[in-house]
Order: sequence, then C-alpha cells, then structure tokens
Amino acid sequence: MFVLLQPIWLVLAIPLAAGWWLWRPASRWVRHLRLAVLALILLALCGPALRVPRREGTIVVLADRSRSMPATSETSEKEAIELIQRAMSRDDRLAVIAFGETSAIERAPQTGAFAGFTAEIGRDASSLGQAIEKALALIPPDAPGRIFVLSDGRWTGQDPAAVAARAAARGIAIDYRALQRSTANDLAIAELDAPVTVMPGEAFMLTAWVKSPVAQEISYELRRGAQLLAAGKTRVTASAGGGLNRLTFRDLAGDPGAQSYTIRVTGPGEDPVPENNSAKALIGVAGPRPLLLVTESRASGLARLLAAGGLKVVAAPPAECDWSLDALARYSGVILENVPAEAVTTRGMESIAAWINDAGAGMMMTGGRRAYGPGGYFKSPLEPLMPVSMELRMEHRKLALAIVVAMDRSGSMGVSVGEGRTKMDLANLAAVQVLDMLSPMDEFGVVAVDSASHIITELKPVEALGNARQQILKVDSGGGGIFVFEALTTAAEMLLKAKSGTRHIILFADAADAEEPGQYQDLLRQCEQAGITVSVIGLGTPADADAGLLRDVAQRGSGQIFFTESAADLPRLFAQDTIIVARSMFLDQPTPIQFTGGLATLTGRQFAGLDSVGGYNLCYLRPKANLAAVTLDEYQSPLVASWQAGSGRVLCYLGEADGQFTGAMASWKEAGEFFASLSRWTAGATANLPDGMLVTQELRNGVSRIRLHLDPERDAASASLNSLPTITTLRGAPGRPPKSEKAEMRWESADTLLLDLPLQGSETALSTVELPGGPRLTLAPVALPYSPEFKPAGTDEGLPALARLAQATNGRERLDLSGIWKDLPRQPRMIDLAPWLLGIAIFILLLEVLERHTGLLSAKALPTLQRLRLPAIRAPRPRKKAVASPAPIIAESAPPPDGTETPPEPAAILDALQEARRKAGERTRR
Repeated sequence: MFVLLQPIWLVLAIPLAAGWWLWRPASRWVRHLRLAVLALILLALCGPALRVPRREGTIVVLADRSRSMPATSETSEKEAIELIQRAMSRDDRLAVIAFGETSAIERAPQTGAFAGFTAEIGRDASSLGQAIEKALALIPPDAPGRIFVLSDGRWTGQDPAAVAARAAARGIAIDYRALQRSTANDLAIAELDAPVTVMPGEAFMLTAWVKSPVAQEISYELRRGAQLLAAGKTRVTASAGGGLNRLTFRDLAGDPGAQSYTIRVTGPGEDPVPENNSAKALIGVAGPRPLLLVTESRASGLARLLAAGGLKVVAAPPAECDWSLDALARYSGVILENVPAEAVTTRGMESIAAWINDAGAGMMMTGGRRAYGPGGYFKSPLEPLMPVSMELRMEHRKLALAIVVAMDRSGSMGVSVGEGRTKMDLANLAAVQVLDMLSPMDEFGVVAVDSASHIITELKPVEALGNARQQILKVDSGGGGIFVFEALTTAAEMLLKAKSGTRHIILFADAADAEEPGQYQDLLRQCEQAGITVSVIGLGTPADADAGLLRDVAQRGSGQIFFTESAADLPRLFAQDTIIVARSMFLDQPTPIQFTGGLATLTGRQFAGLDSVGGYNLCYLRPKANLAAVTLDEYQSPLVASWQAGSGRVLCYLGEADGQFTGAMASWKEAGEFFASLSRWTAGATANLPDGMLVTQELRNGVSRIRLHLDPERDAASASLNSLPTITTLRGAPGRPPKSEKAEMRWESADTLLLDLPLQGSETALSTVELPGGPRLTLAPVALPYSPEFKPAGTDEGLPALARLAQATNGRERLDLSGIWKDLPRQPRMIDLAPWLLGIAIFILLLEVLERHTGLLSAKALPTLQRLRLPAIRAPRPRKKAVASPAPIIAESAPPPDGTETPPEPAAILDALQEARRKAGERTRR
C-alpha cells in the first residue's frame, strides 16, 4: 500500500505549478524536464512509503543459569537455542541472554550459530525480571519479536510481572519451556530461627523448621564451628498442606565475637536437592573481641607476651585461618608475624583489606625475612593500607643487578582471564614491573619463549632501554609449549655479557606445559659457576604435571619457586623475587634506634631502655603517617609507623618480634608491655553510642533489618541528627573478593531510623553504622541459611509463575521450538521511497542541464518532429466564380499566371525556423 507520511507538503503544489507556468523556458524539452524534477521533489517531501506486512523479527532467549537449575540445564539450553537457530530465516535475528544474580547479553541479535555461554553472572539468584527488561531493549520498537524463557520459574529481585506488563503493551509475547529439578522426596530445612546478637554467657535457642515429603525418621546434627554439639534421630510427619516439623536446640554464648552454627538433617532415601539439608546461622556475641595472631611458630613468643599483657589473642598458622568475613568478624584485628603473602593468599589479603577499610578492623605486621618486600607484600592488596612503602630506591642500593626475564609465550598464555586481558598480558605487566623497580645502574633484558627463543629486549643498562616498555607490552602468545632448555640457554647467554656482579634469571612457565628440559642440570651447573641464579614462577599448582621440573630448576638455580593459579598475582610475584635478589630490603645487622613523640599517641606513654634491634625491613614512611620509632643508621628508616586506613587502623613494626634477628628486644624488660600497647591500639576501643541510642539488627525473609533507636526522652538540642546516619555494608561470598556499599538510613518513626539490606545467595554481610560526627559501630555478621535457589518452592513459584507471565503477554508453553518463528506477529514495515525519488530527480535535473547547454535532446528528436508535425505546403486553391447557369461547370486547371509569386519550399521554412530559434536563444541567453 502506497502512503504519504507528510501530505502537508502538497500545499506547495499550487505555487510550484504557478512558477513553472510563468517561468517558461523556450525549449519544450527543458520545460517538461523541469516539471518532472519539481513533481519528484514535492512527492519526496511528502514522505512517500510502501507499507508491506512482514513476519521476520527478533527472538530473545533467556537462559536461567542459577543454582536451582538441573545439572544438565546448560546442555538442554544450548540444544534449544540450536533448534531455534536452525528454523530462522536469513532476515530473522536471534539473541541470547543468560541470567543469575545479574543478566548478561551472551549474543546480540544476529544470525549464525551460538558460540556458548561465557559471561560470569553469579549463580546464587535468579534475576528474571532484569533479564526480561534487557530483552525488551534488544527488540526494535518497530519490529515484531518474542521472548523465550528457559527456566524453572523461580525468581529473585525485581518482580518479572511488572516488566511483563510492558512487554504486553508492546505486543511482545513471553513463551517458556520449564526446566526443573525433581523435588520428589526433597527433605529440606525450610526456615532457621536464631538471634542475631547475644551477650556473653547468655542462653539462647535455635529452631529449625523441617519440611518432609513423607512421614519418616531423619538424622540431625548441630555444630558450632567444627565442634559437634548435638546429634540424634527423630520422627517427622509429612508436610502436607504446608505443615512443618520443628527441631529446637539450646546453647550458651561464649566469648565476644561471632560464632557460626550449622544444622544438618538427612533422610533414609536419596535427596534430589541436598543443598537445602544444611542451614547456617551467624550469631554475634557482644563485647570486646580478641585479636587473631597469624604466625608460623607454634610456640610464638609474641603470643606469650601479648597474653601476659592482658590481651585476648587467638594464635593460628596461616594454613588454618579462614579468611571469610564471618570468620574475620570474630576478631577486632589481625597481627601478621613474619608471614609471607603467599601463605595468606591473595583472596585472604583482599578480605583483610576490605575488612579494615570498611568494617573498621585493625592490622599489625611485624618484620623479618618473610615479611614486607621479601615476603611478597609489594604490589599486594595490603600494600596500599600500610603506612610504609616498599619500593627499591637507588640511593639505598649497594650493588648493581642484571636480570633477564624468560617468559612463556606458548598457546596457553592466550587464555582470557577477564576484563579483556589474557595471561600473556599479565605476564607482560609483570615483566614491566621488574623494569620499573630497577635503577639506571641495573641491566635488564626480556626473552619470550615457545618452541624457540624470541629476544624482545637485549640486555642493556636500564637507562639505555628506550621504548622497552612498549616492546614488552606487545608480546603475544604463540603456539606449542615453552621449551625450558631453550629459555634457560638464551637467558644465560644474555647474562654472560652483563657487567653487574649479581646476575639473575626469572623463568616464567606454565606448570602444566613446560617441555623439552634437555640437559638443564648441566646448564644450571654452568650457570652456578658463572654466578647466575634462577628463580621460577609457575602458573598453576604444585600438583601440575611439570611442577616437579620447575621446582628442581629453582632448587638447582639457587633461586625461589612460586606457584599461582591466578595470573593477576604475577606482577606481585615478579616484584617479590626482584626484591629478594636485590638483597637490600632486610638488613640483618644490629641497628641503633630511637623512639619518637609519636609513640605516646599510640601507647599513652613513652618507653625507654631499648637502644637497638637485631635487624629490620628497610621501608619508607608515607606522607601523613605517624612515626613512633626510627633507626639511627644511614637510612633513617621507620621502625614503628601507624595511621588510619579507611575506617580501620594499620601499624607496622619493621623489626622482627620473635626470631633470629630480634636482637636486644628479646631481653628488654618492657617488651611485653610495648607489644601489648601496640596491639591494643590495633584492636581499637569498643564504640559506645551517645545519648541513649541503640542499634538492633534482625534477619527476616532474606532481609537484614537494621534499626537505630533514639531515646524518646532525649534532649532535642543535644541529641539531634544534623544528617542521616549511613551504613557501610561489606558483602563477601566464598571464592570472591568482598564488595562494599554505602546507604543512608531513613526515618521509620519519630524515634526510629531504618535500613533494609536484602541478602543474596551464600554471602555474608558485615555492616557498620556511622553517626554524623559520631562513632562507628560494627554490627554482627549476618547470612542466609543457604542460597535461596535451593529453598523449597511455594505453591505460586516455579511453573505457575512462568504460566502467569505467558498468560499476561499472550505467550504459551513451547514444546516444539521449530514453529516459534511462524508465531511472530505480522507487523507492517514502511519502505521509504523518498531517497529513490530524490535520486531520480537529480538524474532528470542533470538531463535538463545537458539540454540547456547542448540542445542534444532537441537535435536528436527534430527529424522525428519534422516528419510528424511539418507536412509539405501545397499551393492555395483558386476561388470559385459565381455563374448564372445552374448547370455545373468543370474548370480545367491552368498554370498560374505570369508574375504570380511561387510558395517557398519546406526546407526554406525549416531554415527560417532555426534562425528564429537562434535569435531567440541569443535574446534569452538560454
């Protein structure tokens, strides 16, 4: 159907016609061409279009990837997507969105095969509403479309019914196919009631509400941490009509902190959803919490000194420490006694850093060969929180250093590690990190190795390297595996030319793909004779196939061996090895010291009688940090430094607290009180709310409800709030770094402020209330019993929820997927004709210009016009004379009398017409 979208422009037809009629060119051809141009332009202004119905459109598949889905759901979802893709035409478009805690576009609307799921969306929630909203944005508003949901129908967060109403308004149907776990014989803990906070020594109850499909005998057990408190068997009834069975336990609160309780039930049969058979409750015990002392010494002298000073300290080796938020919340702070960063782990350091920054905890670190720079804390998550820095400074270097980095550039280094980066990218950054730490007097080179060596940067003094950074950052992965012998040979040959006395190789290799070691033992023996040491950084675990080879290379090369599964750790490990090789970050000689006035701000008193320490870590005081003790050697290095880090406190003691290099500190009579005073500052004081304020926290229906109660009889002038209190919440889930968020409380009543914090999955939430201009109060941690994805479904969840969405949008359940494209609604499509009309108008305008300048069209058409419109001119007939006789008279034709003028020939008339046209053209200049 032909339509005009802007017919208002037709009003220009009259003035255009008048202008065309009055402004008449001499040539008939030009006149006709100009009329055609004006008509086409006018028609193009009116928005001409062809309205044609079409069925091609966009289908968006929403794939549920949450934990509540069956184990084979990903395979089923891929098969469904492939069936839909095979049935589409070349004009159709297929998109895929995966959803869990968040939603992500796995495939934009397009043709072609689906490559698979790659996005990280979290699996402890089902944000179906958010996914539908994102699907609506992918369907063009002027094109037909449908949404196809592959899910079990369980959702969290935004209600999908509200978004479905918008889909219905646009005429977009929501179809579904249910993929569900079997819930037959599902024994589950439906609810767990426990107090959030109790007082030390207080008795309290824990109640578990058990849902059972049939009457049966079940086993149960209750644990506090790893300790078994209760166990036994009980008879439960079938939970028909929503009835639940109750299990009640009683316990007494212990020391201040936070305690985790776990209740587990099991039935005689196989349970299809075992994840909801166990539920966790976190209970905070009010009061001053102990300090966690992380030490590798089972008989730590520092632990004895702190206990003698009246401090509550829990000592544990790093391997036994749990760095989760609910475990850290048991303590007021952490003391790291000469513990290397790799023992704490990157995930542990991330948790500690967030705990200090956002929950107001404290940290104290003592020195030694396994702490600070030599311990791998340079470029670690904890370094920005420390009041001292750990870089290598040229003015404190004694010896020049030559380092060659031999990097694995095999095919495995091309694997993505997220954020658009590959393992190779992070290895390149690590090599550049080594370059940045060196001074101009040092030498540096880089060789990239797969099955052959590729020298990226020749060994040169750092000041002569020029654009080496750019060359290193451009190294890309190749193929095959890394040839260890080839890498070591090339690096050793480069170092033989070095002028520096300290020569070192950093070999970076994949612990599962290090090949061709060759005669590496003989090579490393020759390296030892040439003064070349070798350290190895293996990407993988000590259990990988080639880890033993890499460990042996490091041992024979008199260097360090590091393993990491995270490529993000590479810059830190490269820096750690460089610091160890430089041998300038830990000074192992007795050094005189002096206390400063800053010590009194930490301990409340001044100490005396300690003149020296046996050794210390060379670091540098950061601006605005508090200096409490300093060395009196040539470096004037801080020995005790502290500052506020975020909302927490961090203190650094650079000497060794207990060990070979403790020195005079071991016999100093005030050592116990000295370390106890530093630890008290680290732990901080217990915050008390002013003006009779009280904070309560309760957990109901997956929401942590925090209330600030004001004294109803408060003095308005003294207890008024100039602004709303804020709550900083630290959320941590197993295997992920904690995330922080901040929100303002709102008035619930004249005497109460409120904030609701929804909880998700297996995360732990640790909240800190901050009063405007007042103290900060950290609350007890809270967590859901288990991921809501495993909670027994109610009567209106699952399949009924999907059916309601389909009914509201005229969708349906789809078993046969091949016909989904045929059910796309016919929707008119407008084909714009204006560009075509304007193109034709331009062509005709060019013809007009050609005609006006050349007359070509007239010249070609003139012979035809002559034959059709200029017949031969005949002589005029003589007039008939009147006669009297009625008889007819037949007059014979006679030649014209002499003197009569002969009519002109047709050719002469044509010449005259052409001459007249020429003169007219000269007058009008057309």
